[in-house]
Amino acid sequence: CYYGRDAFEGLRICEHLAEENLGELDDEIEARLAKRAAVEQRVAAAAPAPTTAPTALAERSDVARGVDVPAPPFLGSRVVAEIPLDEIYPFVNRAALYRGQWGFKKGRRGDASYAAFLEDEADPVFDELAARCREEAILQPKVAYGWWRCRSEGDDLLVLDPADPDRVLERFSFPRQETRRRLCISDFFHGADEGDADVVGFHCVTMGLRVSEQARVLFEDDRYTQYLYLHGMGVECAEALAELWHKRMRAELGIGNEDSPRIRELFTQHYRGSRYSFGYPACPEMADQGLLFRLLEPQRIGCTLTENWQIVPEQSTSAIIVHHPEAKYFNV
Repeated sequence: CYYGRDAFEGLRICEHLAEENLGELDDEIEARLAKRAAVEQRVAAAAPAPTTAPTALAERSDVARGVDVPAPPFLGSRVVAEIPLDEIYPFVNRAALYRGQWGFKKGRRGDASYAAFLEDEADPVFDELAARCREEAILQPKVAYGWWRCRSEGDDLLVLDPADPDRVLERFSFPRQETRRRLCISDFFHGADEGDADVVGFHCVTMGLRVSEQARVLFEDDRYTQYLYLHGMGVECAEALAELWHKRMRAELGIGNEDSPRIRELFTQHYRGSRYSFGYPACPEMADQGLLFRLLEPQRIGCTLTENWQIVPEQSTSAIIVHHPEAKYFNV
């Protein structure tokens, strides 16, 4: 029995089966298992000895307090429906698209050889698909976003009513690190003892339902390579739109001057603040999508939530926007 982690690996296994070339595949599997066992041994050896009593958690980390609060351009939410694809395409992380989504692996190629390979094989696919998605309106980008006054309370972030700052609209509860700096997302916002309320942003972006429908047609027609190309394009364009819109939100707050001028460096957080998506380590509670949806009402751009708090259409993503200079990705 053979298992493929994704559709590309599944196709590769099928090719080996068709060619009756299973020896090479078995050797690769054995090598992977040996590598995994070695890593697990190193992790187990490096793990700290268990303690008999839990360490008391700090009320707050060492994150700087008293950071000036930028002025939001408005309070509440807005919808933006007319976004040219040519403004989104430059923000596509092609490394994630080519290697992660499309399966153009480096293998044993050197850096120069791999770059030439991508230029010859992957770039033309991207250019053709980008033009088709534009001409046939396969990708239909839309955004719901907004700003709210807020304050922190322990591990919680309280989002305040724009019309009544004493009224709490939503309460987000975030986990705190038990070691290292004891970080928690709430630490990046002013508490009640710091005077003025802080500001927090949220956004939900989507590339629309049509790309999912078109991808499904390709899959049902057994055109798996074309399906993977289109599906991956939709997923990474949603991420690109999220990156673009976060940049615009930073500009709205007046902190965009701290952005790197190189788009590639934005993928590694070379800007002030951070955006955190639910389901990731710093904010793992997927049910918080429901709170975000109550604030933003992304139904206005065609987005809904499943019972498991996943966004439909699939090519969509949401995030909480934090302006604090020390806010970066971290694990809990």
